Amino acid sequence: MRALLVDQSRDRATLVAARALARAGYTVATGAFAPSFASTSRYVQRHHEIRECEDGEDEFVADIAAAVAAGGYDIVFCSYDVGLVTLSRRREEIGPAVWPYAPFAAVQRAFDKLDLARSAEAAGLRAPRTEPADEANVATWSGPAVIKARSHVPKRFDTELFASAREGQGLIDEIRREGGEPLLQEVMSGAMGAVVIVAGKDGEIVAEVHQEAVHTWPPGAGDTVRGRIVAPDPDLSRGVRALVADIGWFGLVQVEFMRDASGVAHITDFNGRFYGSLALATGAGANLPAIWADQALGRATRLSAPPRMGAGFQWLNRDLAASYALGPRALVGALAAASFDSHSMWDLADPAPCLRYLLPEAGRRLSGRLRGGESE
Repeated sequence: MRALLVDQSRDRATLVAARALARAGYTVATGAFAPSFASTSRYVQRHHEIRECEDGEDEFVADIAAAVAAGGYDIVFCSYDVGLVTLSRRREEIGPAVWPYAPFAAVQRAFDKLDLARSAEAAGLRAPRTEPADEANVATWSGPAVIKARSHVPKRFDTELFASAREGQGLIDEIRREGGEPLLQEVMSGAMGAVVIVAGKDGEIVAEVHQEAVHTWPPGAGDTVRGRIVAPDPDLSRGVRALVADIGWFGLVQVEFMRDASGVAHITDFNGRFYGSLALATGAGANLPAIWADQALGRATRLSAPPRMGAGFQWLNRDLAASYALGPRALVGALAAASFDSHSMWDLADPAPCLRYLLPEAGRRLSGRLRGGESE
């Protein structure tokens, strides 16, 4: 079976998925406006030039349709929200390739951050207070606020934290001016984690992984830069399964949460695509991309052993930054973890993506710092 993976050329999760699918027997190709991290992998057979969806969705869909015709792909994945939502709405135009998602209405709900907060609560879960950033809510909002867009359509919008809603008025206006719908969200603090599942076409859960963040960057929020597999939380699992069923989701999703000081998990995001810490699951023995593809194509269900408890993931350069901020002992711990944890870019059996991109980038940054030092 042949799979086409579309991204914006610098997506680490696409590289992880490409490796996982190829190791499961799929022939993998990539698509982006330029050669990508994933396209340099030894597991990728071909790269197609595909224009950015934000630059014109008609051209984006036409390029994917042409790639499907040229490569005979059975299934297409997309790793960024604008392209994903567009393809969900126009999936018939990339046939005969399978688009591995639920109907468009379910996808629209899943990527709607205001609806997500309300759906989470309906499923018995907690979620940060989330309200439209209209004049009345901005005037009455108390305390700090996260300003974000209701969805990353028609483009990916910035998300920022402000000391008050009024201080975020500039970003609110910018989001609205560029075609988005701005939201105010309660600021959460605590321990980050996620429940990752693959839902089958009949709603059954065919894979489930629970993870927690050891370090994040920026600290206290941002991305998981070191994480580990943990034992399932039965109550959280029931709530996430109810949320997924209510939305009518099919396929892979990472449901992120923030656990507060009292231990209560608050749902913060619904990532229905290849996600940043995907290498944690695949490195722990759960080949989620292949399970998802098999389900979408109606192949025999691929059995996955339970993920290895305690298995780790590291985004090395950002974990080093997070650890440096915590002190020398944490920095030593980050260096020690590097040889044991799974990584998105580095893979001993597939070193090219790391060598071709990260080493030149490190050289450019070092050169820039040296030039900066000379000018002082």
